Amino acid sequence: MKILFIINPKAGGTNHDKTIQALKGLVKSNRYDGKFYLTTGDRDERNIVHQIEKFKPDRVVAAGGDGTIQLVAKVLLPFEQTMGILPLGSANGLATALGIPKDPIEAAEKIFRSTKVRPMDMLKFNDKHLCIHLSDIGANALIVKKYEEAGERGLLGYAKHLLAAIQETPLYHITVRTPEKTFYKEGFLMAFANAHKYGTGVQISEGSVSDGMFEICNVEKVTMDEAIKAGLTILNVFVDKDMFSDVISCREAEIVVDQKAHFQIDGEYMGMTDHLKIEIVPGALKLLM
Repeated sequence: MKILFIINPKAGGTNHDKTIQALKGLVKSNRYDGKFYLTTGDRDERNIVHQIEKFKPDRVVAAGGDGTIQLVAKVLLPFEQTMGILPLGSANGLATALGIPKDPIEAAEKIFRSTKVRPMDMLKFNDKHLCIHLSDIGANALIVKKYEEAGERGLLGYAKHLLAAIQETPLYHITVRTPEKTFYKEGFLMAFANAHKYGTGVQISEGSVSDGMFEICNVEKVTMDEAIKAGLTILNVFVDKDMFSDVISCREAEIVVDQKAHFQIDGEYMGMTDHLKIEIVPGALKLLM
């Protein structure tokens, strides 16, 4: 079996040399034909396409956080390839939601043995931006922006910007239009979820990555105020079971905000926006489970 590993060696702000060597040893002991590509942030999409076309793997494994998984997923869309996930990021949101083992070697062993392929949906924003796990506007996206600008990695770096970002985020008035109904919401954060959990493991909906639907989850002012008063951190800020009780399930939606709001997709800051068109791309990927 030929396996192509796409690895972000800096995922989560951790040195992954030992993990990479352990993976190479695992491939060798199983007598697989393995190839390892380490992302650099420079022309990765083009380089991965080249690796796939040249190596012709039976399986592709994405090792990193949500951003790395999204990168590999986008590249694989035109190919008839199955994809496995190794969690190497800070929160590993999608891997957490899918119940993938936290230990990357254990996850790799499971991928090697797996014969189960699960179709996986993706989200598309404004006809061009793809999302594999979770996107949002508002307070969390501002945290992502501050985190990126500071050049920090890991959950602690992320956490230090939490309170300031919430305090700086205004109360948004948001119109949500679905084919069935128009909703009028207000809040500090609105999430668009393909999976049902944040990387912290906190449940935000009953959705699935394979149901052909996505969830719109609104966080209202009163709940966010309570979070601030409680002095919560990014490690447990979304612990109130009622915080994500305002949920809309749909296949497509238009979002109109009364002012520009910070926007992120899978942990990558996308700038500010006051309008989003969102649609589900059902069964876009073949995921090894």
